[in-house]
Amino acid sequence: MNPNKNLNPKAKIVKAFLVWGFALVALGAVAAGDVGTEAVAAASDEAVGTVSAAEQSLSDMSVQTIAFQKDMRIREALTVLSERYQRNIVPSQGVEGVLPFTKLFDVTFDEAITAILGPNFKYEQEGQLIKVYTKDEYKKIKTDVDRRVYRVFTLYYITADEAVKLLGPVLSEVAKVQSSAPAEKEISGGSSTGSGGSSTGSGGGSIGSGGGGDSMALPDTVVVYDFPENIAKAEEVLKSLDRRPKQVLVEATILSALLTEGMELGVDWNFMAGFSLDGTSGTQDIVSGGTISRGTTASSPIADIKTGAGTPIETARFATAGGPGLRVGISAGDFRMFISALETVTDTTILANPKVLAVNKQEGSVLIGTNLGYRSSTTISSGGVATEGEVKFLQTGTQLVFRPYIGDDGYIRMDIYPKDSSASLNEDGVPTEQTTQLKTNIVVKDGETIVIGGLFRDVVTTTRNQVPLLGDIPIVGALFRGTTDSTRREEVIILLTPHIIAGAGDTQGEARLADVERKRYGARMGLQGITRAKLAEDHYVKAVQYYADGNSVEALSELDSALDLRPTYLEALRLKEKIIGEASPDDAKRIQRIMLGVIDREEAPNWRRR
Repeated sequence: MNPNKNLNPKAKIVKAFLVWGFALVALGAVAAGDVGTEAVAAASDEAVGTVSAAEQSLSDMSVQTIAFQKDMRIREALTVLSERYQRNIVPSQGVEGVLPFTKLFDVTFDEAITAILGPNFKYEQEGQLIKVYTKDEYKKIKTDVDRRVYRVFTLYYITADEAVKLLGPVLSEVAKVQSSAPAEKEISGGSSTGSGGSSTGSGGGSIGSGGGGDSMALPDTVVVYDFPENIAKAEEVLKSLDRRPKQVLVEATILSALLTEGMELGVDWNFMAGFSLDGTSGTQDIVSGGTISRGTTASSPIADIKTGAGTPIETARFATAGGPGLRVGISAGDFRMFISALETVTDTTILANPKVLAVNKQEGSVLIGTNLGYRSSTTISSGGVATEGEVKFLQTGTQLVFRPYIGDDGYIRMDIYPKDSSASLNEDGVPTEQTTQLKTNIVVKDGETIVIGGLFRDVVTTTRNQVPLLGDIPIVGALFRGTTDSTRREEVIILLTPHIIAGAGDTQGEARLADVERKRYGARMGLQGITRAKLAEDHYVKAVQYYADGNSVEALSELDSALDLRPTYLEALRLKEKIIGEASPDDAKRIQRIMLGVIDREEAPNWRRR
């Protein structure tokens, strides 16, 4: 008998609800279990550092916070870092270890990878790959000589020798560096300067004595053979060093003034039929063997005095006879008196304004003056052979020598040596130099003018010649004495104005050229009116005026007259070509062909001109 048949319908409904409720509870339990598993997995993934879909949008951030699982391996941490920052990190087989931390706050990629690797590992980027090595592996790779490459560096402002010395600290021990041969230093000159400012004729350079021979004409070059990272450092060093140096334009004004004043006043007496005692010396003695004789024609002042009439009384050398000035003389019988008065004033001013341009730390010098030639002393050898002394030269005039050191604050330190001198040869052929010179080291601001030397010297000299006792008598004593007063005043002022020059335009070359043209024009205007150069200049001036007024016909006529007088007048030729070119291009081409033909004939060898 079926038991279900005994159940009523109501019991069947209750039983069905119980079965379906149990089923729903079971399904709910299973669903709850799945959800818990997913939550645990998500939490585990977050602890490991797996990037979620939401976090993927933050992978391009430069600063991030990263959490790691406790005791995570370094290789796994690098994987997390690679996903976080979207970088290609490739560790070697030897990269092993455990992280000593579990979280990094607000770190960049470089900070994070440095913290993860610690002091036992190294990394470097090659293209899009970041390779991680152990310290031993990294050292072995970096010291592999097969990695070396070469690089050629061309230098323009520093020498190859200086570059080799400065590259030493950034190159490895196995690096090889080779430089080109040094260029010829300085340039040849007419003579070499010896000590004391003199120049000798022997041993000095001369035009054509240098020139470099077969030296390399290319810029200084350095070839470096080393590891790529060291070559990159060498490139940075040379890039910062091989730069165009600054220059200094020194404008010096040297003023030398000399004022000389002299006053002479004296009275000479000769009376009582005296003989003029002019101080003439006797005839030179004649020595023959051991005998000293004056000869038959010898004379002496004493003998002349004895032949005179009367007793000689004379005061001499108080007045200057025959010289410039006021001279008054009285002659009456046996009485003669001569009065002389002279005042001289000499004012000499020398102004020199040299301008010299020099590169930083390089010496610049200029000399405006004369080389005074003289012969050194004659030497006599032990065998009695006389050797004539060599010819030497003494430089005189205005000289300026300096060496600038440019600072980065607009100031310039300079070693400077200005000199102004004059010289002459005495009777023995030995030069005597009168000079004013100064050597110093100064600091001056760009564009400012300073006085580096000022010499003021006064020399007052009073000379008095008189007859003893008589010359000291008041009032009357002036008749028996002569006085000479002289005053010499020397003034030397040296002014310096340095300018830091960054480019050639800062030297104001165009303005200097305009000044030269003005002086040249003034010199031409000073020529006599009948000279060919002056007549040609006048025709050219009229041609320019006609051309400015638009009268090309009269301008060409004046230019033809100027060229008849001076066929090589360059300015007139240029203006004529310009006028003809504007009027008729065909005529301009014809003139150009004629001029080229003339040039070709002049440059052709002699055999082709015939």
